[in-house]
Amino acid sequence: MSKLSRGQKGENLVNKRLSQIKEHHVLFSDVTFVNKNSEMSHQIDHILVHPHGIFVFETKNYYGEVFFSKGKWSRKIDGRDKTMNDPLRQNKSHAITLYKELNGRYETIPCVVFVQNNAPYTGDENVINLNDIELFIDSYPYKHKLRNETINKIAELIKKNIKDVSHEDHVENISFLKAVRTELRKEKEFAITKGICPRCGEKMIIRGNFFKCSNCEYKFEL
Repeated sequence: MSKLSRGQKGENLVNKRLSQIKEHHVLFSDVTFVNKNSEMSHQIDHILVHPHGIFVFETKNYYGEVFFSKGKWSRKIDGRDKTMNDPLRQNKSHAITLYKELNGRYETIPCVVFVQNNAPYTGDENVINLNDIELFIDSYPYKHKLRNETINKIAELIKKNIKDVSHEDHVENISFLKAVRTELRKEKEFAITKGICPRCGEKMIIRGNFFKCSNCEYKFEL
């Protein structure tokens, strides 16, 4: 089974479980927002607007063992451990994007769901197995219960901000973002090791963790 179809199968299973929730709610699946400043796209597997809050779900349909140790994620593939990106960190960025789309008025709750019920212990309650998804939602310590009218209002705002972005364009956006981040990392490493601005070649002024070029506007903080 291809990576895309396996992922889609996992999303379908999560969608089915969330659709069975009895309380008044609104569920969105496979939605995309576009950052107004960077024009980068953010694709979210599921958004559940529920009396207990606005949940942002990232679905992981991985077979075999998944590990978490000392802040690093990995999984066993063909008998070997392979490092993987932090899915919770990724989903937190999605939750922040949605928070901004809602004008910062409503808290958004990131959650990573492991469809094969093989979530590693991370010490973070927002990493769960599919079998625990209803319990996670029901027992979430909400501050203020959302009324039906508020749920509908939030859903309308989400619907208004959803963008129609093809999968190909989204992948291209992600690739571009990775390239930019790689270039920025290389620039910082050069400035730190050489003490020279990577953009104009002049001396860097260093004060503690703050780096600033003595000539151009290039600067960053560790």
